[in-house]
Amino acid sequence: MAITRLDCDIFRGSGALADASAYVALNPALKPTQMVFAGSTAVIQGVGSQVAYRLALDYFVEGLLGHLKRGDQSSNGEVSTDDNDDAAVNALEAAFRAANASVYGFGHKLAAGGRMAASLLAFVVDNQRFAAARVGHGSVYLFRGNQLFPFFSSDGVDRSLVGDIDEFGGEAQTQRQVYVGSHSIIDVEVASVELNPGDYVVAFSRPLTTLNETLLFQHLEVLTSEGFPQSQPARMAEQMCLDVFTQSDTVSFACMAALGPEVIYCSKSAAHAI
Repeated sequence: MAITRLDCDIFRGSGALADASAYVALNPALKPTQMVFAGSTAVIQGVGSQVAYRLALDYFVEGLLGHLKRGDQSSNGEVSTDDNDDAAVNALEAAFRAANASVYGFGHKLAAGGRMAASLLAFVVDNQRFAAARVGHGSVYLFRGNQLFPFFSSDGVDRSLVGDIDEFGGEAQTQRQVYVGSHSIIDVEVASVELNPGDYVVAFSRPLTTLNETLLFQHLEVLTSEGFPQSQPARMAEQMCLDVFTQSDTVSFACMAALGPEVIYCSKSAAHAI
């Protein structure tokens, strides 16, 4: 069954986390089943990392749109074509390369190499294809058939022993030493899957503990038991963060995307005389 509906909601953190992070969501093809989300956070307290997360996000978008413009002229700027299932992954990899090259180059021009670094997390929904990528910390999950599937590893943290992790100075920061801008060449973690109607995809700026995952599963279990909403609930992502984290102010941003049942969109309206 084709996916023709995508509902999305985004939570924005507050306080110090809001001042050291940013996110963007866009639909390059202006179609109901396509979406790109990316979020970036500073990983070092200081001006260098503050500049780095903004540059990383700006050049991620520039790299993504440039890749689509070069590679998909024949498909009106869509993320992929029917005969290229890896197009979403390729678009993410190109965007991450652009972000890293720009941050790394800018840092060395200012003799600030190593101090300009940022964590970057992104995903693409392209019809039934989904791809997620990250450099640094962050987490993405798929909820399907009453099961919760992580897209990435747990950042090397023993989550059975660690409580909620603060994004600054916490264990999550020290476990991963590679960030956007920290090296000229970086490894990007990428995962992809084919989506089904009824799937939920959620992304967080930080890794989840075992307790967080349990609470996330319970939240999504209750949400999906009520059926797909006819209209998107207000502050859906905010409520998710309140239910998942014992302290919701430890997350910079979170995104929830729900793939709904098949619908028909009318491109034109017609008036009928009675």
